[in-house]
Amino acid sequence: MIKWLKYVTGVLLLILVLFVYKGWAPDIPHDQLAAKYATGASEFVTLPSGARAHYRMQGNRDGKTMLLLHGSNSSLHTWESWVESLSDDFFTVTIDLPGHGLTGPVPDEDYTYKGMVRFLKEFNESLGLKSFVLGGNSMGGGVTLSYALTYPGDVTHLILVDASGVRLPASTSGKVDRPLAFELAGRWYANWILENITPRSLARDGLMKSVSRTEIVTEDMIDRYWELVRHPGNRSATAKRFSSYREMGGLDLPVDRITAPTLIIWGQEDTLIPVETADVLTAKIPNAQLRIFEGVGHLPMEEIAAETASEVRNFLLAH
Repeated sequence: MIKWLKYVTGVLLLILVLFVYKGWAPDIPHDQLAAKYATGASEFVTLPSGARAHYRMQGNRDGKTMLLLHGSNSSLHTWESWVESLSDDFFTVTIDLPGHGLTGPVPDEDYTYKGMVRFLKEFNESLGLKSFVLGGNSMGGGVTLSYALTYPGDVTHLILVDASGVRLPASTSGKVDRPLAFELAGRWYANWILENITPRSLARDGLMKSVSRTEIVTEDMIDRYWELVRHPGNRSATAKRFSSYREMGGLDLPVDRITAPTLIIWGQEDTLIPVETADVLTAKIPNAQLRIFEGVGHLPMEEIAAETASEVRNFLLAH
């Protein structure tokens, strides 16, 4: 019996060692990541709070300004196809939010929606952005709504793309299928593991579950997500952010107070934030219109970039 227990213990320890060996993923220094991903129009600004922001300003400076916010564990790169399509008509500003991309961690370590709104206000004031279209995908959509509720005078229009911000309706029960990393993040027993053992397969799993048109998921795209999450401080920030979500029990903003004209874009096959949520937002926001795309998942701005960018252009030129 004792020999059997020793054998089983030895096998389990060997499996654990192999798991740690194969999945161990150290941080990648900021300068190394910046050399690879801070390309083209990328710039950095140090805000009065001491936070560093990575951003890009592109397009027609005479057109309406559009500030776009990425989703959870993503980066400003998610908007590049929209930027390319809309640059003739609009001046686009994209940014890595706190705890993401090349912005990395922020001094106050506040990765809640309130903290991100405070960061954005500081960023906007530093760059002189006073009146703009504000858009966001997923988590960035929730930050968009939070910002519009806090500083309504700054925002002329809202663009919500598969956005968070309200609790999932009961009709979505059984439809949600989130990536493993999202389910584990913010739980005390998993945080150390995710902050150190982050195999590339987690990034691939997250992307494949986020989209319906899986052909857009390239090896370079997987590498970008996997490498940027390993920016120093980003994984710890992710743990803090998801922990705050769990403490809140989900976000349910008073979106009926939104007054800006709002375009809501959604993928019919989104399994992270199911399409029924779009109906809730459309019903609650007084001046909202909804466009649902068949055969599309959680990232319409990447899965069908030209079609969704066209919707945005038509909406903004009509308002």
